[in-house]
Amino acid sequence: MRPPLSYVPALFPLVGFIAGMLVCEMAGYLWIPVVMISGLALIVARRRLPVWTLPLGGMLLFCGLGGADMSYNRLPEVTDDFLSRGQWSGEVLEISENDRGIHMVVRSDDTTGVVADMLVHTLHGVADGVVPGDIVSFRGTLDRPSNDKVAKGVDYVGILARRGIVATGFSEEISVAGHSDSWHYLSWRMRREAASLLMRSSLSGEACQFLAAVTVGEDEWLSPDTREAFSAAGVAHVLALSGLHVGILVMILGFLLFPLGLLWDWRVRCGVVIAALWIYAFLSGMSASVTRAALMASMVCGGIILQRPYMSFNGMLVSELMILIVSPRQLWMPGFQMSYLAVGCILLVMPVVLPWVRRAPWCMRWLLLTVAISLSAMLGTGMIAMYYFDIFPVYFLLANIPVAMILPIVMAGGIAVMVCEAVGSDPVWLCSVVDGIYDVMLRWIELITSLPDSAIYGVNITWYAMVSYYVTLCLGLVALWRRSVGWWISLAVMVPVTVFVGGVTSEEEEQWFIPHDAYFTTIICRMPSDGGDVSRSRVEMLTTAPDIAAESLRDEYAERYRKFVGHPTSAAEQSISIVRGNTVVLPACDGTTGRLVIVNHDSILSAPCYDEGIVDCALICRGYRGGWQTVVDSLRPCRILLSADIPKRRHMRMLDSILSCSQIPVISLRDVTLSSSDLPDIFKKIE
Repeated sequence: MRPPLSYVPALFPLVGFIAGMLVCEMAGYLWIPVVMISGLALIVARRRLPVWTLPLGGMLLFCGLGGADMSYNRLPEVTDDFLSRGQWSGEVLEISENDRGIHMVVRSDDTTGVVADMLVHTLHGVADGVVPGDIVSFRGTLDRPSNDKVAKGVDYVGILARRGIVATGFSEEISVAGHSDSWHYLSWRMRREAASLLMRSSLSGEACQFLAAVTVGEDEWLSPDTREAFSAAGVAHVLALSGLHVGILVMILGFLLFPLGLLWDWRVRCGVVIAALWIYAFLSGMSASVTRAALMASMVCGGIILQRPYMSFNGMLVSELMILIVSPRQLWMPGFQMSYLAVGCILLVMPVVLPWVRRAPWCMRWLLLTVAISLSAMLGTGMIAMYYFDIFPVYFLLANIPVAMILPIVMAGGIAVMVCEAVGSDPVWLCSVVDGIYDVMLRWIELITSLPDSAIYGVNITWYAMVSYYVTLCLGLVALWRRSVGWWISLAVMVPVTVFVGGVTSEEEEQWFIPHDAYFTTIICRMPSDGGDVSRSRVEMLTTAPDIAAESLRDEYAERYRKFVGHPTSAAEQSISIVRGNTVVLPACDGTTGRLVIVNHDSILSAPCYDEGIVDCALICRGYRGGWQTVVDSLRPCRILLSADIPKRRHMRMLDSILSCSQIPVISLRDVTLSSSDLPDIFKKIE
């Protein structure tokens, strides 16, 4: 074996590339030529300069390349003319369905040269038969994404921007004009064909849905209960294709191709593995985690073929650099970040832990190895998972150890069922075995989630607390490898700083808010427990909706505003309680309170209960037929709120009349939400 070229030559180019992307996102692109020329100059003059100038020059060069790549892939600017056209067409990239309708991501084929991704919502039944790769034409409305109609603290614009979406809209008229031969369509069709092989077998429905998700990535059939159970148990990563699934696939291929290594050169077996991995990556839709694992495995096999040693950490860095070059916006995707943080921590921690594992009795080594890998992955992803998803699974170790044992068996059985179905045979006995094994795994996960305090919900992590944590983590990893007193001292100093930052920089939590709804008026108010535990909060929903519609709204808001609502303490408990009435006292974030009266029918104004105390806000809603002057005379409010459910023309007439004829502050909720943080500043907003 020849010596390696270097240990981690991709580290400095990757750091420079990411730095260039971040600088370009914040400061534009005019600096790019200067940085690239400086980097090239240092590389050319490296023989006359100190040795550290070569990595510095490479970092500057790739910094410029990262900025150029980010500038080239910048989100397109959509013009008002494009948004007001009334009719658009394009290729469907993604399509999903839930209780609220059908949602499609469409890439426009605008003839003016503006190629933009649009998120189009429609009703059930309008887009039946539409699949990814279809060329659709639709009429409706488009607008730029806005944070005005979502709960406070939710960056809806940022979420869509990370996916490359620059416009959202609604359509009730969608027609399919043709099909595209793009790789999106071919990949989707292959996934559906593979999933259909499972669906027509004798497997149970739940097992089919699970196997379709863990073998080919077709996870849209998974039920919300299954997703919630896996998430609360800390094994949600099993449902998303990642390096774990690629590793299991490599194990299965190695077992099947073992005779090939005996009959022919082992290099042929490595070549077959590389080809199979990239077919699988294409089948999965080239997701970042599967592409990363396929690149790393290909480098391992390539090193064997070329007789070159291979360092896993450098392979991970190379795969990350290649993915960012092709798709730079992956850097802001939670899945991309969690995938590389998990693998990076595993690769850095396990070499230090393995000597201790080898000293254990042979019967305990596999168990200790699984525990060490799970802890390493949680060390890298725990904080960022709490930041994005506001949840921390307490018993993740208890759930991961059995799942790590069962998942390879279930996946191998699922692949065998697909092969048998493809040749026209239905292996009933094999389906029964796979059903039984999956049922054991599911029952174990349900047992974990039923334990007291199995998951901590509503965790409030700020971005600077997260940055402080990962700085501390990096110092800990360096100290673990270098074993220098200086690094350990730096770690000891940084740990209390991180604890302090995490304790004193929590974001200000909302006490209540009024969501945007075109048909009803609803106020959601959180009543925290005595200990301030969000997971045990009592959330009340005061709504003008009738009983049946109120229950539907409760389920919708519990899912949409999960961070605000928290989570029920038991499976039988509702996370939101529906209350009735027209008067509510709402707290503001500065400690003050405001008395709000909902005016949704005329008889409310004659109620005697409003004679006592001051009415801070009168919220006029759909159903009230009188004029705003009557509301002012009867309630004498300090301010008036016009609900979003008032018909548009009447809403605008009432708003204009109040602004022109009265000194009372008025706020229209037609295009904004209102929350507790807005209450002290209401007069400033009117001014």
